[in-house]
Amino acid sequence: MSIVVSALYSYPVKSLRGHDQESTRITSWGPDRDRRWMVVDDNGRFMTQRQLPQMCRIGASYRGNDICLWHLDAPAEAIEVCLAGSEKERQVGVWEDYCTALDAGDAAAAWLSDQLGVSLRLCYMPDYSYRQVDLRFAERGDRLGFADGFPFLLCNEASLQQLSSGLGRNLDMQRFRPNIVISGAAPFAEDDWRRIRVGGIEFDVVKPCARCAIPTVNLDDASREPDVFRLLKTHRQRGDDVYFGQNMIHRGEGEIKLGDAVEVLALN
Repeated sequence: MSIVVSALYSYPVKSLRGHDQESTRITSWGPDRDRRWMVVDDNGRFMTQRQLPQMCRIGASYRGNDICLWHLDAPAEAIEVCLAGSEKERQVGVWEDYCTALDAGDAAAAWLSDQLGVSLRLCYMPDYSYRQVDLRFAERGDRLGFADGFPFLLCNEASLQQLSSGLGRNLDMQRFRPNIVISGAAPFAEDDWRRIRVGGIEFDVVKPCARCAIPTVNLDDASREPDVFRLLKTHRQRGDDVYFGQNMIHRGEGEIKLGDAVEVLALN
């Protein structure tokens, strides 16, 4: 069976709800406009579903160059955020990295704070800002937005199906927040890949993705399901971490789309 792209996801705002798409444009940043926005606390530190699982209930999508946010329980109360004319810079932190971002203003901050019950700001990474991918796994000049550590995450449908069978229920792939989902490969075959080609673009498969508590969040009601993490520990633990999916760095620009062939070019 051939291996193909079965789903593509974009996450305009870090840790808010993502959406599927038929194609993804790839730029020097990675997936176009993926995680260029981020929610931060009053100190500029990133906030995610690790601290606020309710973030999974807030949707985000682009309208032109603006971003629209809405709560799934009250979509009519959406807010549209425009950065035009915003010049208020602030330093924001993602893990050990700090970079320059633009503050999206008080209206967006008030809306998010009201929805999530804690004081928050919304920020955007402009084109002139720069965040280097970890040089232990990347080349100098490899950049990314506000994703945790790498521009792409690949997950395998068969791997999720095998994991779900251990729970006796189907898990939503979006819990794991991949950009590229593939079908046609054996469960966890991706663990052995070092380089692949998708739609004419090559990717270095650089590191298994160590998982935190975010995949335990039920996207329907924001409740935590600890049995998901227990299952990961049983089947996917290496050392102190559990792993699912593969972090990747693109080695070209262009477009990938649903149904594109996935070619394995090199194995570990």
